[in-house]
Amino acid sequence: MARFFAAFIAALLLCATAHATLVALVPSKDGLVVAADSRITFLGVECDGAFKIIEPARPMRTVAIVTGDTIFVDPPPAGAVHLCRYLESAPRRLNIDTLVRAYLERSPDDPAQLDFSGLSAACVRQVERFSRAYPQALRRFTGKDIFSVVVASYDPASQTSFLRNFVVRIDAPTRRVRAARFTRTAVSPHSSSGVWIYGETSYVDRYVYAGFGRQFLSPATLAFLRTPTPVGETALDQAAAVAANIVQAAGLASQTISAPSGIGGRIQVVLLGANPQPESVPWAASYH
Repeated sequence: MARFFAAFIAALLLCATAHATLVALVPSKDGLVVAADSRITFLGVECDGAFKIIEPARPMRTVAIVTGDTIFVDPPPAGAVHLCRYLESAPRRLNIDTLVRAYLERSPDDPAQLDFSGLSAACVRQVERFSRAYPQALRRFTGKDIFSVVVASYDPASQTSFLRNFVVRIDAPTRRVRAARFTRTAVSPHSSSGVWIYGETSYVDRYVYAGFGRQFLSPATLAFLRTPTPVGETALDQAAAVAANIVQAAGLASQTISAPSGIGGRIQVVLLGANPQPESVPWAASYH
C-alpha cells in the first residue's frame, strides 16, 4: 500500500520512466555490436517490449541509446490497471529519444561531421522548456543526472568504432540544467577487445562481474573478459554472444536482487558494419 501511495504521488507530479536501462557494446573485426534489453519501469511496474536502440536514417552506421529518465508523461487516470498499456499511448511531455532521433536525422551522412555539442545543447534546451512548464517534475533530480546520451558509430575505412557520451543533470548549487561528463572513445582493430556498458553500470559491476550473477555468464564470455585479444581478431558472433550474454546475465540477476531500473525482456542486438544502416544480429540465448 505504501509503495502504491508513493507511486500515486509521483504520478501527480508527472510520471517518469526509466528508459533504456542497460546497453553493452563490443567492437569486433566486422564492426561494432550493440546489445540492449527492452524493459522499462513505470510507476513501479515493469513493462517489456520497449526497444531502446535508436536507429536513425542518418548519419550512416550510427545508433544512439538514451539511459535514465527520458520520458515524462501525463499521469494515468484514477483506477488505471494496465499501466504498461497506458504508457504506450500516454501524451509525452518530454521525450528525449524523439529529440535525439530527430537531431541525428538532420545531420550529415558522415558521423564524423555530427555536431555533438549541438546535440547536447538541444537536449538541455528541451529539458529547460519542460522544467519551466512543470517546475515540480524535476525537483528530485537536483544534484543528480537525469539521463545519459550515447551515440555509437563505425567507420569501415579505418575499421574503427567511436563511442560518444554525455549526461544531462541539474547542478545542486545553481539548480541549472547542464550537459556534463563528455567522453569520446575510439576503438581501432589494434585496440584490446572489451565491453563498454552504459546504464546500470554499477549494478553490472557489483552483481554480475563481481557478484552472484557471474554464474549467468557463459564460459566463452568469462574467457573474453579475462583474456583480451585485439579487436581485429574478435569474431562477430563472439562479440554478439558476449554483449547479449552480459545483458542477459544482468536481467537474470535482477530477478533475485532488483536493479534500480528494471532489466529484462527481449534482447536486441545490432551491428554497425559495412552496410550503411544497422543490421540485426542473431545470438545464442543460453548461458550454460
